[in-house]
Amino acid sequence: MQKQYFSIGQAAEYLGVSQQTLRRWHGDGSLKPTFVSEGGHRYYSVADLEKHAKGLSRLAREWAGSVTPFEPQREFYCQTKDVFKARLERMAMEIDSKPALKDLGPIVTSVAGEIGNNSFDHNIGNWPDVLGAFFAYDLGKRVIVLADRGQGILTTLRRAKSDLKDDEDALRVAFTEFITGRTPEHRGNGLKFVRGMVTDNDLELTFQAGTATLRLQKGDKDLNVVPAPEPIRGCLSIIKF
Repeated sequence: MQKQYFSIGQAAEYLGVSQQTLRRWHGDGSLKPTFVSEGGHRYYSVADLEKHAKGLSRLAREWAGSVTPFEPQREFYCQTKDVFKARLERMAMEIDSKPALKDLGPIVTSVAGEIGNNSFDHNIGNWPDVLGAFFAYDLGKRVIVLADRGQGILTTLRRAKSDLKDDEDALRVAFTEFITGRTPEHRGNGLKFVRGMVTDNDLELTFQAGTATLRLQKGDKDLNVVPAPEPIRGCLSIIKF
């Protein structure tokens, strides 16, 4: 999908606001243009406008939950694991450049990396439709969002633990048990690591798989797993820090 850019007039119409409002947002940093031409004209990418209008969580949820498969905006789409790793490293560098976030940087990057790597490692050769992952972040709002349209945790874990009943059951097992598919392989180790990082640090995690959602934050001893308001294909993670 090629990048699309709107002029300030088109962007204002897209968002349903005036050009004066867009200029004010530019001035206070709420929404800056993607680039400014040599002639001083402001241009906005569709991805930036959607990010502002809907928020990263909603964009990821709409993609993961869509009945009709489609590729997400290029700025948020990691088609391969190599692309994901490169963008993860870029995020880590951006975090390191912000003194207020520097202490949490390695922890946040590790959690996001583990979740993103799971999307690729657990779906190799078995992507149902759109391969790859949605990966986006807003360091100003301290949020990271990842999603995939993979097989989901229930299907993955049932290969080693066939008695799992549903997505809620699978989420509890994924975050608490080591599942051995074949010796000496341990499946699901990554999400136990994620749980420890979140509960030991100032992080919050919302993790949805299929029809179930898990919520986790610092100090939690028990898992809070509930039915999701809307089902998705694959997994969706929202990390706040």
